[in-house]
Amino acid sequence: MRINNAYSNDELAGFACVCCGACCRIEGGIVRLSDGEIARIAAYLGMSEQEFIDQETDISPDRKCLILKDAPDGSGTCGMLDDQGLCRIHPVKPDQCASFPYDWANDDSSLSCAGLRALRAKTCQMMG
Repeated sequence: MRINNAYSNDELAGFACVCCGACCRIEGGIVRLSDGEIARIAAYLGMSEQEFIDQETDISPDRKCLILKDAPDGSGTCGMLDDQGLCRIHPVKPDQCASFPYDWANDDSSLSCAGLRALRAKTCQMMG
């Protein structure tokens, strides 16, 4: 299901992630987890599913699923970032993370995402 109305498929064909992690630092961002993702991430971290749920997830605001916890420092960033700002679960990251910005993006995603900013600048140059 594609919920990205901010960028066309043609625009995104030129997208290149610069691995800056800005998409992991959007205050108020929510990463929803499926049962399969919980099992996959827990196994990768060497935890039982229940340990992972208890330590690394919260209930979503709409109470429909579990979400990744924010960092404990109150910054609103993803709790899966390590001390260097890199994703601790990158090889098994949730589908929501892996599908950005192809399947979803906010209208203002280019404000935080360097790859989308570069893409927008390139598109504007080509147009005029």
